[in-house]
Order: sequence, then structure tokens, then C-alpha cells
Amino acid sequence: MKSKRRYSVLSVLLAGFIATSVFGVGLSLYVGLGTAYENTRNLWVMLADVDLTSVQRTMHERMDEVEQRSDWVAEQVASGALDPSFQYGWTSTMRALAAADMGVMAYGLVTGEREFIGFNPEDMSDIRRTLPEDDMLFSELAHIRGPVSNRTGYPRWDPYFDRTVLTSWVPLFYDGQYLGTFIQYLSLSNLSESLIRGREDLPGTPFVLIGGNRVMAHPGLRNWGEKTSTEPVNGDNIARSPIPLPTIHDIGDPVLANIGKSESIRLDPDDERHNSGIRLSGLEYNDRYHLIVTRQVQTAPISPVVIGMYFDQELFDDEWDRLVLASVLGGAVFILSVIVAIVLSRHFTKPIRRFASAARAFEDEDIASIDVPQLKGSRIREYDDAARSFNHMMMAVHDRERITSLFGKFVPQSIAKKLLASGNDSGVLPPQTSEATVLFVDIVGFTSMCESLDPKQIIAMLNDYFDCATQIIERHGGIITQFQGDAILAVYNVFDDLKNHADAAVDSAIALQSEVEKRKFEGLELKVRCGVNTGPMVAGNVGAKARLSFTVHGDAVNTASRLEQENKVLGTQILISETTRNLLADPDRVAKAGDVLLRGRHTTTELFTTRPDK
Repeated sequence: MKSKRRYSVLSVLLAGFIATSVFGVGLSLYVGLGTAYENTRNLWVMLADVDLTSVQRTMHERMDEVEQRSDWVAEQVASGALDPSFQYGWTSTMRALAAADMGVMAYGLVTGEREFIGFNPEDMSDIRRTLPEDDMLFSELAHIRGPVSNRTGYPRWDPYFDRTVLTSWVPLFYDGQYLGTFIQYLSLSNLSESLIRGREDLPGTPFVLIGGNRVMAHPGLRNWGEKTSTEPVNGDNIARSPIPLPTIHDIGDPVLANIGKSESIRLDPDDERHNSGIRLSGLEYNDRYHLIVTRQVQTAPISPVVIGMYFDQELFDDEWDRLVLASVLGGAVFILSVIVAIVLSRHFTKPIRRFASAARAFEDEDIASIDVPQLKGSRIREYDDAARSFNHMMMAVHDRERITSLFGKFVPQSIAKKLLASGNDSGVLPPQTSEATVLFVDIVGFTSMCESLDPKQIIAMLNDYFDCATQIIERHGGIITQFQGDAILAVYNVFDDLKNHADAAVDSAIALQSEVEKRKFEGLELKVRCGVNTGPMVAGNVGAKARLSFTVHGDAVNTASRLEQENKVLGTQILISETTRNLLADPDRVAKAGDVLLRGRHTTTELFTTRPDK
């Protein structure tokens, strides 16, 4: 049976105490301080959400006005009501447009000569610039493709305006003839200013990203643009084309540069902001924590656009300090509780440990040969009762095992245990008939040996030899029923069910021959002969009422003794009967030794002996 992992009472008690303590301390920290932390975070998330919503609304309103203006100009030109080549009428119309709050930085006409002729809506000053060739690409494409609706270009930093610009353009056609392109420059730097304006004393850094990693609005965008626009190209200060927006790694903001490493924070499903598109994430950078609030604008003319704001760890330091202090105090109380629990647990489990130690002593030692440990009493009633009961039980077990051990020196151990377990004091076991195998072993030349040796030496030699033979026979499952002078009578499969008892007897004979040949017994070299026979026999107690002995009877026993004697005639060491040979798992392990007429038989008996290679 596979053993299961075991745990001590002390470890179970401590584990239960620690688990409940950790749960209690954690629950109090979560409910008490966690709620305060969440409330603080939610407050600033709400404020950031309001700011982001305002910026998103401003972007939509501004872009809607720009698109409507572009579409109106294109419709007027297409209908013939407005002619870009009629300078007076075109200029008057452009000045009229400036009467409204346009929200653009510049607007005007792009001609086929790459010249932009436009106006500044703030003071209606003229603006004339020659566009770089790459900025004329949209105009040339419009000329080729024909009339199209309003288009919005990708935002870039324009060194001419020294700002982040977004171009909205529409080609002008009249009667199928291309007349130019009406273009409006929308300043995206105002987005950064609108995000910052009014937040000078408030925490949080706003930003707008486009295309995943391009910065469209950020407090540090102007400084980056001014530096970039003044850098020489190939060593010369020349007019530059619009410069792509900086990436999150160029703006000099380490938090924004590592925004991709932030971990998402799940919103409460019941939070009304859950379906507003807002996303929360946290970033651990340089041992400081940053809370990032973002929202993706799906309906922007240039997509995807992400507006966001992040807050530094300083915003949460007060709550965090209180959390740390509470955690330290809770940890100190917890450690003190564990120490007290260990002391109490060791005190209350000490009797159990003594009980387990005493029980293990009986597992590891011969119960009959050791002193019985006595458990001390305890002031705890249950422990004291258990200790007294254990002491009485161990004394009874010790006495029983001692009797069994002593009894087993005179009868086989298995028979002694059966007699003690029989429940009566008669010492009689019911006779039992079974098919068993008998092993008869005798020492060669023992009679002459006794004539030349001292009696004490003979007894010492026999005891040494019998001890060796007993170990071998019992290891193979045999029971020694008699020591007859120098002879040994052992049986297999009498009271204990032993499969392959024929093989067990033959193996015992072979092992005994091998052991006797390679060692000496009290300095004497011995040779033994073995006879093995299988057949029916009766086992039981015989003798007077006051003195009994266990033995086996039957022709099979006598035959084994005669086989041992026939070794002298055939010059063998082991002789095996045909009945034993037929029960062997591998009958070929023995070879025929001859046909012999045994004493008391009318026909010859076929005998076998072990093969040297088997």
C-alpha cells in the first residue's frame, strides 16, 4: 500500500492558525485601507475622465467645423458662385469666413505652381509660401482623380508654422476643370495647451497619441519641435518639409516611452465609466508607480487616436504610507501571534509527540527485547487517560511478544503465533492434512566427527550450523519441525499457504549446500546431504497433556529421509523425488540421477539431482 504524506499536529495547528491570521489581517487591510486607496484613485480617474471627455469633444467640434467649411467652399466653386481666379471675390469670401471663430491657424488656396496663398484668421494677414514637393503630392493626386470630398492629412510638425499641424484639404473643380486646392491648417499644439490650461497646480501629465506611438499632444512637444525645426539638414540651414511627429521615445518622457509595459487594471463592472471606452493601467518604473488613464477615439478622422493622462506615485504616497504603516503593525502583531502559537502548540502537543515516539520504538526495535517506555502523566485529563492506557497496552504487548519469542525458540515461530492466537490454553492445534514438500538435511560423517572432537566444540559447531541453516530455510518459507541430532527436518506449505513450495524446498537445499561449502563452523569444514520429497502428510501436536511437540507424519516424510541416505549410493549431495520434480516451475532445472529401490517399496523410484548450471 502506497504511504501517504503525513503531517505533525504542530504543523497542522500552526498552518491553521497562520491561514486564519493571514486571512483576517488581509481582510482588514483590504476593507479598511484598500477602500481608502481605491476611493483616492477613483477620484483622480474621474477627474481625468472629465478632462479627456472635454478634449475629445473639442477635437470633434473643431474637426466638424473645418470639414463643413471645406465642403461649403467646394460646393460654392462647383456651382460657379465662387471663382478662385477672381481675386477680389475670392479675397472677400476668405475674409468673410474669418468673421467666425474658425479655430484654424491658416487657410487658403494651393495653386499648381506649389504656392500657398492664404490668410491668418487672427489678423487677416497674408501668408505666402512655396510648399515643398512632398506637400504638393495631395494636390497633384486630386488633380488626376477628380473631385473628392474633404480629406485630412496625417499630423506633422511643420517648421514653417513652428507647430504641430493637421491639414484639411479639398480639391476645387468647376465644370470638370481643376482650379486649385482649398487647404486649412489646424494647430494641434492647441490641444496640448488646452490639456494643460488650468491644470498648472494639479497632478497628472496629459498626452495625445496617434498611430500607436506618435505623440500628437504633450507638454514637452513644443520644446521638441523648436529644437528639431532648427537642426540643420546635411549641415545647411535650409527650408524643411513638415517633420513627422515624434515617437513616444523621442519626447523625453520615460513614462510615455514605457507605456507599452504597463499592466491593465480592471474596472468595476458596475462603474458607469466601464462602457465609456476609458482604460486604466499601472506602470512600475524606477521604483515608482504611475496610474495611466486612456481613451481611444474611434471616430476621429485620423485613427487610431488615443488621449490620456498619467499620475505619478506622489499622488498616492499618503495612502500608501498609511498602508505600509498598517502593514508593519499588522505584521508585528502577526509575528507575535505566531510565536505565542508555537509556544502553546509545542506545550499542548508534547504528550502527543511522546506518544508517537514511544509507538515508533516498537516499530523500530524487537518488542520482546527492549524496555517498555512509560509515558508521563499530564495535567490535561484526556492526555493523562491516553498515557495510562498506552502504558498498560504496551506492557501487555511486551509480555505477549516476550512469550512468543521464548516459545518460538522451542517451536517454529509461525506455530507459536498460531497457538497464542488460538484463544485457549490447551496448546493443541487441530491436525491438518496437506500436500507439502519435505526437506531432510544431514551432516556427512557426523558420527566419526563426534569421536574425535571435544563435546563442547561439537555443540558450538552444531549451534552455529543450525543457526545458518535455520535462516536459509525460513527465508524460503520453510518451517523446521525437528532437530534430530545433526539432522534437520523442514516442511513447506503445511500451515502457511506457500505457492511453489517444491521450488522453495529445492532452492533451500541449493542455498544451504552453497553456504556450507564456502564457510567454516567454529573452525570446522562440513558437508551435508539433502533429500527433497513432496506428498500428502499430517501436521499436528503429539505427546502427553503436559508436554507436546509439533511434528509431521506420513510416508512423504520417511521418503525424504531415505532420499538423503541414497546420496551415499549415487554420489550426489541433493536428491529430489519425481513428485517434487513434477511440481517445479522449471522441471529441466534438475537431471535424472538414477532409479533406486527404496526401503519398503516394491518398485524402483526415479530420482533427480540439481544441475550444476541451474
